[in-house]
Amino acid sequence: MPNSPGLGMPNPESYDATSIPGVVHDRVTGLDWLQDPGTELYPRADALMRCSALSFAGFDDWRVPEFIELVSLFDVVPNDADPLSPIYIAPTFKAEGRYWSTSAVTSDGLGRLLDFTADGCLTVTSCSVGVAGKASEALGGAFCVRSIQPPATAARYQSTGGEVSDLRTGLIWLTVPSTAQTGGYDDAVSTCASLGNGARLPSITELLSLVVPILDKKAFPGWPADAFAWSSSGIFANPGTFWVGAIGGATRADLSTAHNRVQCVR
Repeated sequence: MPNSPGLGMPNPESYDATSIPGVVHDRVTGLDWLQDPGTELYPRADALMRCSALSFAGFDDWRVPEFIELVSLFDVVPNDADPLSPIYIAPTFKAEGRYWSTSAVTSDGLGRLLDFTADGCLTVTSCSVGVAGKASEALGGAFCVRSIQPPATAARYQSTGGEVSDLRTGLIWLTVPSTAQTGGYDDAVSTCASLGNGARLPSITELLSLVVPILDKKAFPGWPADAFAWSSSGIFANPGTFWVGAIGGATRADLSTAHNRVQCVR
């Protein structure tokens, strides 16, 4: 899972936008993205159809991305081309706003989108990255992607003692003592550091890769459905706040003094 460069996190994002005109290759994930997906909004089904029918740069295997793939593009350090309207994606891309993912539509007709403008985070804490919207309405764009490797079909997680290895992202998630599973931001940081061997709070993109489209309850039992977990990602436009994430992909900005779940990673 890529992380914003310059923050001292593993796997800093790296893109090749010159080898194939109009296509950005992600050197970390191996995915190819449209450099300019446009800003036109579609119902979810139309977005899927647009990518499926796309023939571009000599490729015909474009598709709408999984939510975890969209998350890999989210840059916690915003593109400040317009300081009043930050865009949370590398300036390599000509993209902004919300884009549909292939996450399944819920029984009440809601589909999952990712919002690269994180609407509302400049002034309030009630903002979100992963949002839900009526799949039948024109609420999101089509950010088409392609991959050389087919989607993984093998088991994703491997549990060993107090660790759960994510075989897809390469992250190792650690069991936190029950007495320290909830706390303020500083408590969360010190709890993870006390586990040693490079344990830390995850970035918001790493955290979302775990909880979306739904947390694996066999690998991670006992996580309350309404519990948000801390990430190490501060919100630059709103000092003193940090991204937190919950099961299903809900996100918000919380003050460091709030109490949230502590989930550590290595």
